[in-house]
Amino acid sequence: MSYPTAEAVVRRYLDVLYNERRLDLVTELISDPTWRHHAGEVKSLTMDETIARLQATLDLCPVLRFETSMLAANDEFVTVCWNGDSTQTNGKSYVYCGIEVFRVREGRIVEIWNSRETGGHWLAPKLDS
Repeated sequence: MSYPTAEAVVRRYLDVLYNERRLDLVTELISDPTWRHHAGEVKSLTMDETIARLQATLDLCPVLRFETSMLAANDEFVTVCWNGDSTQTNGKSYVYCGIEVFRVREGRIVEIWNSRETGGHWLAPKLDS
């Protein structure tokens, strides 16, 4: 069986699932269970927990947009530096960025490592000509 590349899966996760609010793609893009890594913590999420987590995020942020600032990928791992903009239901708006590492197997995300997001956006490098 042929699967999409790890990069294609992660791009679809960020660009379509989040930016287009397409929760109908969760079972296609994310494995059951999925392992989520944060500093000092590893958690296994069932599909129901994954859907609830994503739904809660979208419910909290009626305006939510991610943009990839940098992406590096191989056959199994994808690292993304992203910029985010959101407005929550209370009207507060945020500009932030983060780094995530995704592990993809057989066309689905099986693990995600998250850094703590921080205020601001990643800036494009100023390269000498």
